Amino acid sequence: MCIRDRVRAIDERKLLVRTGRGHGNSARLLWRFYAPRLIAYARTLLASQGAQAHAEDVVQIAMCKVLQTSPARLRQVEAVGPWLYTIVRTSALNHMRGERREMKRRTHAKPPNQMGPPSSYETLRRAVEALPSDEAEVVSLRHAGGLTFDQIAEVLAIPRSTAASRHSRALDRLREALTEPDAPLKFVEGVRHAR
Repeated sequence: MCIRDRVRAIDERKLLVRTGRGHGNSARLLWRFYAPRLIAYARTLLASQGAQAHAEDVVQIAMCKVLQTSPARLRQVEAVGPWLYTIVRTSALNHMRGERREMKRRTHAKPPNQMGPPSSYETLRRAVEALPSDEAEVVSLRHAGGLTFDQIAEVLAIPRSTAASRHSRALDRLREALTEPDAPLKFVEGVRHAR
């Protein structure tokens, strides 16, 4: 039985409450089901800081917060996925604030660019990273997280129509960026500029 079927059979809310009560198997199952999508979302959030390598740490911190939440509070959670994405978002934003403070204390040389042509995945990842952060976040929640526009609106505390329009603008920008894969692009205030 695949992980998705096992989680559905148990019911995500029950799994969350059992995790909060310290049930190890439930915590592992919750992690295996959500971690890959949460990490992908955290990478999107951390991309602007060049801190994607910390995405798994951010998700682990978020899951620790889940473990510290009382079972009574966990029982009040209506939709587990959006609730977890909200916690990861808060953890990622806190991490970025810490990184900014650290960057002010010391300066770093940027790592050298990788040699050779980028893979299709790498090209797409770079195109998503080049999007304005609010659009990249919506794309990540929609496609990596599998959330609906209603759930995205809940996570980001914005109207559903705003989430949908950001997604639409982002897809238009991605289509444009990916039609010219040899020209690295930079988006500045909604305008495409070749570097």
